[in-house]
Amino acid sequence: MRILIFLLALGVVVIGIQTLDLKAIKVPGLISPYSMSQPDWTEEKVLTLINDYRQTKNLGVLVTNTKLGKAAKSRLAVITSYEDVQGESTGLSREAALEMVDYNYSWVGDLILLDSFRNSDPISFWENIPNSKQTLEEMNLKEVGIAVKQINDTVTIYVILSTPKAIVTTRRPSLVSWGGPELWTAINKRRIELGVNELRQKDELCTIAAIRLNQLLDLGKLDGHSGFESTLNREDLKWISEKYNISEFLISGYDTPQLAVGAWENTLGHKKLLSGGEYVWGCVYAQNKFGVAIAAY
Repeated sequence: MRILIFLLALGVVVIGIQTLDLKAIKVPGLISPYSMSQPDWTEEKVLTLINDYRQTKNLGVLVTNTKLGKAAKSRLAVITSYEDVQGESTGLSREAALEMVDYNYSWVGDLILLDSFRNSDPISFWENIPNSKQTLEEMNLKEVGIAVKQINDTVTIYVILSTPKAIVTTRRPSLVSWGGPELWTAINKRRIELGVNELRQKDELCTIAAIRLNQLLDLGKLDGHSGFESTLNREDLKWISEKYNISEFLISGYDTPQLAVGAWENTLGHKKLLSGGEYVWGCVYAQNKFGVAIAAY
């Protein structure tokens, strides 16, 4: 019987990965005005919330991994179809899901939000669960896979967070007291002072900023934007550069966000980040005196 259940679950997993749009599954029929007023949840939105939280703790931002994404969708399919959160009855545990997609890790954790109202705050929920809070704040995390399912007023979110085996890091927590939120505030403050609009955050631009910041932290220096074009040309990210006109602004070595903003303002070409009224959207991530600002229109 256990083998039969596992085979059925495996079928659900395959269908879930190949055919389901788990970003926004809707049930046909009438939706109440209350439902329509609730926010839509996407993988990008969840990633941005997690990375924003980690930035407030001066921790590294995470990037998505395709294999982890498939494993997350597998686990979510089993959880929602069989109510098998731990993978005990179906055999599709978190570790089994990672083995199925051939993902090697040195550390792994997960976050689950089950059948919650769509206006809920998953970060606050996870903060109040000791194991989830510890997972959110694990220093050595690098990659993430996210699956989201919406039905009317409710949302279920499953997240796998990992340190890949090949790139275990011993990076110590930053001693710098500022990060992305402080740099974002300083940028918008200066834009207002220069008579242009504040930038509004876009989750997909945060994905670009997170990837680029990790590249610079691993390199240990600025790369002259050499990794920017290749990041935009990734198969899973091409749609972002097709949708927006995107610019990248890099900084390193400054003790405060105000000094970083001042350096941008006094560098030819970079002042546009602060004075360019054409820019409408943006996202900023920073750690260990490295900063990445993405602006777009």
